[in-house]
Amino acid sequence: MSGLQDSSDDDRIVRMPDLDYTPDPRGLGFVLHASMKKHLDTIAQIDGVTGETDTYRSLLQKCTRVAHRMRAMGVTDEDVVTIYTHNHLNACVPYLAGMFLGAKVSGLDPSLSVTDTAHLLRLANPKLAFVAPELRTPFRESLARSGSDTKVITFGPDFDELLAPIEDEDRFRPYEAKDLKETCIIFFSSGTSGLPKCICTHHYGFMCQWKLFLDCGFVQDVYFVFSSLYWVSVASCICSVVLGGKTRLFIPRFSVEAVWNAIDKYKPTLIAAVPFHLVSVSNARPIDVDTSSLVHILVGGAALIESQLKTIRKAFPDSELYTGYGQTEMAVTITVFKPNSPRDRELIRKKPTSCGTGCPGISYKIVDLQTQELLGPNQQGELRLKTKFHLSGYYKMDSSHLLDEDGWYKTGDVVYYDDDRCFYVVDRLSEFLKFRGFHVPPAWIEDVLAAHPQIAGSLVIGLPHDLDENHLMALVVLKDRAANVEAKEIERYVEERVDDRKRLRGGVKIVDAIPLSDAGKMRRREIRNMVLRGEL
Repeated sequence: MSGLQDSSDDDRIVRMPDLDYTPDPRGLGFVLHASMKKHLDTIAQIDGVTGETDTYRSLLQKCTRVAHRMRAMGVTDEDVVTIYTHNHLNACVPYLAGMFLGAKVSGLDPSLSVTDTAHLLRLANPKLAFVAPELRTPFRESLARSGSDTKVITFGPDFDELLAPIEDEDRFRPYEAKDLKETCIIFFSSGTSGLPKCICTHHYGFMCQWKLFLDCGFVQDVYFVFSSLYWVSVASCICSVVLGGKTRLFIPRFSVEAVWNAIDKYKPTLIAAVPFHLVSVSNARPIDVDTSSLVHILVGGAALIESQLKTIRKAFPDSELYTGYGQTEMAVTITVFKPNSPRDRELIRKKPTSCGTGCPGISYKIVDLQTQELLGPNQQGELRLKTKFHLSGYYKMDSSHLLDEDGWYKTGDVVYYDDDRCFYVVDRLSEFLKFRGFHVPPAWIEDVLAAHPQIAGSLVIGLPHDLDENHLMALVVLKDRAANVEAKEIERYVEERVDDRKRLRGGVKIVDAIPLSDAGKMRRREIRNMVLRGEL
């Protein structure tokens, strides 16, 4: 098929140069351990609410002691270790300690349902789980449903016992990888397509991705992220700051007030966040807060629209705003505008809704959704990538569908690039809703709703229909709950602006809020099921 050709002279394929980097063959944990020893007196992390800190000396000491005791429990490179907690100073300790032992580390999202958590535990079957005390009960329920015999260690007194001094602890040596294609981290997908999956990330891909990010030129002196260890962006942040001897700033849970207090007090130089969080923060800027330290803001996780860009820029007038696009399956970055590239700095000013340009070590092609034909500039289709960075597969699941017959990774995202090779994400292919055989991207209708003057946010789902497959329904949050806006009025508003297949045949439901994960993302499948069960 012509769409599957890999012709080296086809200019419809966007080819980037190789990444100028050879990862240390001893692997992720070894490199992190060595880097921490180089920066012992530097502040490693700050709790933006409590003000507690760790230097790399204290963090390394804790990680070494926990790793030593995990090794005594029989943890090896064959095992999975998981963390189930919101952010706190010790949350990353067993995560890094597991890396020191070559174990496959993972973070579970506390906002996942008991059923989804049980499914992930069944798949990953961790040997050890480190759990926040307030989450012990739902975790135990999930564990019982999963049938796993995971040993549970609760943060607090139980965990503190692991931090007691050890004789000759300075002589600890981390695990050295046998092969950089070994799995080092298991990320759990958000479950927007079928059940959540365990994504196997290898040493080579993750180490190349952090080098790629470091080479972009973002000022990471104090790097602020809001989310938990469930998210690849947080794992990337932790490893990136450790490698560079920089500081991570975090808050236990996202709140607008906590973000502004942390910005004012601890002076971050870089924030990386999703649009929902940034817009929420931007809409509530205090009058007297100082944002002059914040050099760069990196937005990813969803496409930005012009109105959101204006809101963020108004709240952070001294900061440079950059956009990027990534996937957990790619250990984060696929495209990004890079601060140290004069061309990228010019392009983002001209194309603020683009998600960036290509990255070293990755080639890009767009194929037609139906015919698989190779497409050119300004033509929407599925993005496929040729790279060594992508996941090695889904843990304990068939992964044969991930690559096409020529070895290109299938992203499942509908994307196009323009004549300047700037990329734009249209929608997630797996989130397409089918109506009478047609694929309908929910983002199209959500963009229409975003232009309504009384609507603060929306999510479009598909209600199952025997004949039509799906009837579209919009969940809508109003800017002013007291506003005299009727659901039927919103239906008419949309109907006047879309074609027949995009009409809201399932109606409009006005809600106080749309349930979000800790990272500010909407899980379309879960929310649809909540509506069907009458819970929303």
